[in-house]
Amino acid sequence: MVAHTSHLRAVPGQSETDRSARPAEARPMQLARPVTIQRFEDGKLTFKDDQIAEEADIRLTVNGHREAVLARTPGDDLNLVAGYLFAQSRVMCPEDIHSIAFSYHGPAQVDVVLDTTTGVRRIYPSPRPVHIAPEMFFLLKDVFERRQSLFKNTGSTHAAALFSEEGELISYGEDVGRHNAFDKAVGRALLEGTLKTATIAMLSSRLALELATKATTANIPILCGFSAATSSAITYAERNNLSLVGRIRGNSFNIYANGWRFR
Repeated sequence: MVAHTSHLRAVPGQSETDRSARPAEARPMQLARPVTIQRFEDGKLTFKDDQIAEEADIRLTVNGHREAVLARTPGDDLNLVAGYLFAQSRVMCPEDIHSIAFSYHGPAQVDVVLDTTTGVRRIYPSPRPVHIAPEMFFLLKDVFERRQSLFKNTGSTHAAALFSEEGELISYGEDVGRHNAFDKAVGRALLEGTLKTATIAMLSSRLALELATKATTANIPILCGFSAATSSAITYAERNNLSLVGRIRGNSFNIYANGWRFR
C-alpha cells in the first residue's frame, strides 16, 4: 500500500510521505499485453502476434464509503482519481484531498479521505475574451496524435489533452475509457496547479453531453475533437458559453456552438 498525507501534487521524485509521490508507479503497470490473434486477409486466415490494451478495475472508496469501480487502463491512477473526484464536484483543489492510499495486493483499490464532505461549487466557462486562430486546431491535432503511443500499439484507447490559449500542451491522458482519459488529463493539471491555464480540451472521442459537462466543470471554454458532437452536447454548450468544435481533419472542422471565440 502507498499512502500520501501531505500536499498532493503530481510531481515525480518526491518521498512516499509526500502526496507528490506517484502511487501508480509503486509497481510496474502493464498498459498493453501481447496476444496471438487470427486475422482474415486476402481470402485466408493466419495467426498474428498483436498488442491489446489492458483494462482492469480499481475500487474507489471516499471517506469510508464505496464510491465507484472504475474500469481503466492502469498506470495513471493518481491523476484518474483526482480528475474523477473533480468531475464529480467532490474537490476543487488538491488541498481538498486530505489523504489518498493505493493498494495493488489483490484487486486494485484506493482509499481517499476528503477535507470537504460536501459538494463544491461548480464554475462554468465565463464569456472571457478568449480568441483562437482557427489554424491552431490543426497544429494541436498534430501534437495530440504524436502522443497517442498506446493507441498506435493497440488501436483501442481514447485520449484527451489540455492546451493553453497559446497552444502549449498542459496535460495528456490516455485510457480504454473516454471519460477516464479526460479525467486523467484534468486530474494531472489539477494536481500540478496548471488547470487554471487550460483553455482548450481536445478529445479523440465524440463530443457527448457528459464530456461537455466535464469541460465546463473545469472552466475550460473550448472543447474540440475528431468526431462529431451530439445534439444534447450542442444544446448544453450553447447555454453554458462552451465553444464546441468537432470533426477536425487536415484542413477543416465543424463549429457547433459559440464560434465567436475563433478569429
